[in-house]
Amino acid sequence: YSPTVIAAAVTSKIGKARLPTHIELPCAFGLAKNSVILLEQIRTIDKKRLMSRIGELPPMTMRRVNRAILISLGFDEKNYFA
Repeated sequence: YSPTVIAAAVTSKIGKARLPTHIELPCAFGLAKNSVILLEQIRTIDKKRLMSRIGELPPMTMRRVNRAILISLGFDEKNYFA
């Protein structure tokens, strides 16, 4: 319903420091190269800037993303995941 969407940066520079807010993705899910989601770099963007959907993450990967978002925002993930 909102004209905006919350997005995280994705990089193909795999050598970046390993942080609990980084989720590695293989070159699948619509990506041309192995990549890393940088969930410490979350921002709101206008949906008009999005061209098309490139892929979708499986549920297990989305759980890892959700956990990394909680860490990025300073929440104690132990209260949210058993």
